[in-house]
Amino acid sequence: MKFNNINHIIVLGGSVISLSFLKFLKNSKINYHFFTNKRMLDDKISNNRSLREHLKLNKINYTSTQNINTNKKIKTILSAKTLGIGFGQPWVIKNNLLKKFDKRIVDFMGIPMPKYRGGAHYSWMILNDEKEGGCYIQNINEKTIQGSNDSGFYYLGLKYKYPKNLKIPKDFFNFSQKKEMNFLKSFIKKVNKNQNFVLKKLNEQQSIFFPRLNNSLNGFIDWDNTAEEIVKFINAFSDPYLGAITYINNKKIYLKNASLVAHNNYHTFSAGLILNKYKKDLIVAAKKGIVKINYIKNIDMQNIKIGDRFMTERKLIEKSKKHFKI
Repeated sequence: MKFNNINHIIVLGGSVISLSFLKFLKNSKINYHFFTNKRMLDDKISNNRSLREHLKLNKINYTSTQNINTNKKIKTILSAKTLGIGFGQPWVIKNNLLKKFDKRIVDFMGIPMPKYRGGAHYSWMILNDEKEGGCYIQNINEKTIQGSNDSGFYYLGLKYKYPKNLKIPKDFFNFSQKKEMNFLKSFIKKVNKNQNFVLKKLNEQQSIFFPRLNNSLNGFIDWDNTAEEIVKFINAFSDPYLGAITYINNKKIYLKNASLVAHNNYHTFSAGLILNKYKKDLIVAAKKGIVKINYIKNIDMQNIKIGDRFMTERKLIEKSKKHFKI
């Protein structure tokens, strides 16, 4: 496949990496259009700013549409010299629009394909102690449904290792973003040189899918887990997310940035007990270990006493393991 004589790029979706890619297109004076929707525009993507705010700050124009397939603008600007690139696009692109692109539309995936399909990639990687990342350019066809189903083929791929010191999703985002931008720039250079891209099939036997996560639904801490598991769980819901959820004295709070202080033989009955307060940190007992937490939201530290206990009702934990469409 050759994307011959491309002089226009349509970007679809909305995320941290799509924002970086749009900045690159603008600074490189490459003709582009960006299509997104209200949900993605309102998402906080970095520095507590929404995608909408970042676009305004960087003077990047966009079109918001709830249905890309019926949008009149995309049909008028799309030509034989247009390349479409999706970044977690929120729409299923129907056959009529796919035919207009005539195979000149691809999807960027910042995961080690075919593993970690689905959503909340970095949170699942932290939970599972995964240290392999990846970048892939795959084709989009009528089977492509973001967060659910891919075409099963790709044009270009790269895998890499994460450093051991990465701790929270924000760390993974920052490290991956540099890898991903270099990968995307390399792809655009190859497109401009009319390089032939061979469509390769993914090994579906190695496919691993994890569902999307909603912090408010899935982020409740199970204090029956081991100290090591609790550390991973809290970190998986840390920045840029709200934090892992639990209760103290019947008050709902959010915890971020945890670390394992020690392995030991503490019984599950001690789990959640606050053993010590040191500066801005809380030292908390857990099954088989001690956990340090240095971010607590929704409560003043003065209202937390040594001997208090973090608790999460079992019904909330059971509900948190259900994955709703969001």
